[in-house]
Amino acid sequence: MSINDFLKKIAVDIKVNNRVYDKEDFYYLLKYWGIKKDNSLMLDIENFYEEFLNNLSNSLVKYETRKVKDGENATYYIGFYVDKKANYEEALKVYFPVKYEYLTSALKTVFLYLIRNNIQATVKFNVKATNEGIVIRFYNKDDALPFINYCNNNFILKDLLENVEPFIATIFGIGLVQDDNIVNTYSGTLSEVLEEYFKKAYEDGTLNKVGDTDFLEFITNKSRLEEDNIKRFNLKAIVNNITAILEHASPI
Repeated sequence: MSINDFLKKIAVDIKVNNRVYDKEDFYYLLKYWGIKKDNSLMLDIENFYEEFLNNLSNSLVKYETRKVKDGENATYYIGFYVDKKANYEEALKVYFPVKYEYLTSALKTVFLYLIRNNIQATVKFNVKATNEGIVIRFYNKDDALPFINYCNNNFILKDLLENVEPFIATIFGIGLVQDDNIVNTYSGTLSEVLEEYFKKAYEDGTLNKVGDTDFLEFITNKSRLEEDNIKRFNLKAIVNNITAILEHASPI
């Protein structure tokens, strides 16, 4: 689904339901857009991850882990060769939107690729199906494209990947974005802007005019007016991604 189709559909939903979506609604929509609810592999994924960590603890690889929430809502993070957050101006976040049934195998591939190539990165994954798949924050943005080329050369990506949400530009179906990861994430910032955009359109009675170029103009103007450097960085990252999508250009 295109950005324009997404925006038009939300506008119709708001008219029909007579309510404006908030940022939590948009965050959920973006993360699960086009995905059927599925947590059937939750235990398999967790068992694989536990076994992998057990083996990793007997090696000399430097890593750290974090878990958010439990059960089907659990999100796991593992950082390789890192001891602090990435410099957001130097980092690049990659969405490897692998289909749920291939998640365990893809995690193994990603982990081993990062370890064998001594790459500083943090990996995030959920134990239930999302359109994010595996999210990798490369501390050095120059490490991202070789990984994407590796995946393109070793997998039939059109059969392996889900479609990412409409506002993420891709190379070979693999998404790339930037965000500060301190004040907010790419999806978090985007969700806030979408809430503000549709609230204004609802109040102004201009829902019939929403669209990709109008939204791009809205967020471009917002980024110009933003005085906080980090927030402006996040807004510009979204502007750059949407521009790349609309112009069919590379996001990097």
